[in-house]
Amino acid sequence: MTAHRSPSRLAIALVACGVGLRASAGAQEVTEFSVPTAASSPYGIAAGNDGNLWFTENNANKIGRVTPAGTFTEYPLPNSNSFPSQIAAGPDGSLWFTEFAGRIGRISVNGGITEFPLPSSMSSPFGITSGSDGALWFTERLGNRIGRITTTGAITETPIATARSTPAGIAVGPDGNLWFAEMDGNKIGRISTTGFITEFSLPTSGAAPEGIVAGPDGNLWFTEQQGNQIGRISTSGVIAEFPIPTPMSNPAQIAPGPDGNLWFTEFNGNRIARITPAGAITEFPLPTFGGSLYGITSGPDGNIWFTQFSGDQVGWIASTGHGELAVLGSCAQDQTTACLNSGRFKVQVDWRVPSQGKSGRGITVPMSGDTAYFWFFRADNVEMVVKVLSGDRINQHYWVFAGGLTDVEVTLTVTDTHTGAVRTYQNPASTAFQPIQDTSAFSSGS
Repeated sequence: MTAHRSPSRLAIALVACGVGLRASAGAQEVTEFSVPTAASSPYGIAAGNDGNLWFTENNANKIGRVTPAGTFTEYPLPNSNSFPSQIAAGPDGSLWFTEFAGRIGRISVNGGITEFPLPSSMSSPFGITSGSDGALWFTERLGNRIGRITTTGAITETPIATARSTPAGIAVGPDGNLWFAEMDGNKIGRISTTGFITEFSLPTSGAAPEGIVAGPDGNLWFTEQQGNQIGRISTSGVIAEFPIPTPMSNPAQIAPGPDGNLWFTEFNGNRIARITPAGAITEFPLPTFGGSLYGITSGPDGNIWFTQFSGDQVGWIASTGHGELAVLGSCAQDQTTACLNSGRFKVQVDWRVPSQGKSGRGITVPMSGDTAYFWFFRADNVEMVVKVLSGDRINQHYWVFAGGLTDVEVTLTVTDTHTGAVRTYQNPASTAFQPIQDTSAFSSGS
């Protein structure tokens, strides 16, 4: 596989400060920023490990970056008419994106772009996500395949048994498998990291599932574009569906929020909506009419960020009313976030190997309600274990314990979602991980 790097002259960034339109949607605060390039059609969006939001500009042929304050930087793609679609944070610290024209792209947080053409013609890659095996997994809408690309650019493809299934969104599940939505196949598919595919038919005919994500409840949640419903599927294949109040809203993408709920966009409904793990839906109309909402993700600022395909805007909506802190137990479990002690504490681990120029965020595997382990390089290679316990009966504090089997640079961040208090623990590079036994980390009286 030959990687095509962008010429330096094409990596020149356009920087602009977005003008935010702030309004209220019910009890939720909303801010919208106009993308500098007109008719850019912002599409997929993801949070980067640099604290910014990254998005694709489907019509402008660019990758955009916006800070939580609304400052934009745009990076043109080297190939014309690439039609970048979805984007996801990779295990290598870069952002990875699909190009409908037949390539997988990678952009570093400094703006360096590399493109990898797919071996199969008429593939049209679309959805993309980081897998539990340290590779990126993607769907091929026209190729009717699931693809896998390593961070060095090696690509493999697996055909889907259902003909013309049109795979769209893809997400890693709590079981370590990849789960994907088949729009025309009207199924949810599951593929193991070894390439074995299982498909589950939806109860509603012609539902056209599109976006899919792992939820905080251990299930997969997905949108039904034509069914006008949100679906939920367990890792054993049990499906439930929840109708959206607004008719023909055309739900598009879905993401877990920091409040413990799922949030989704309504392409035709002009709304951002929230669904609880129990299936209760609340909708919030946005200030800009006809924006054609599409991409959605949780931001580093605790808000829900989204793209407006027709409105040429990127915006955010507060995940809690009036922007206050999320309530107790609001941690949203995902592949890089462990939610410990009844979900009160959010635990994330960042690693770095300066001598090799490598960095990333640890992948977590729950062990119990209080304990999780993290791996960095391979799923079968445990790097550290973290435990958060209540010592209330002894000293009225929560305790943080951690042990490591590594000498790489590590930053352990533990957040009390009840109070917003944060504790950070660091292990220097080339130093054996020293045990952490912090018995006064957080006050249990808060």
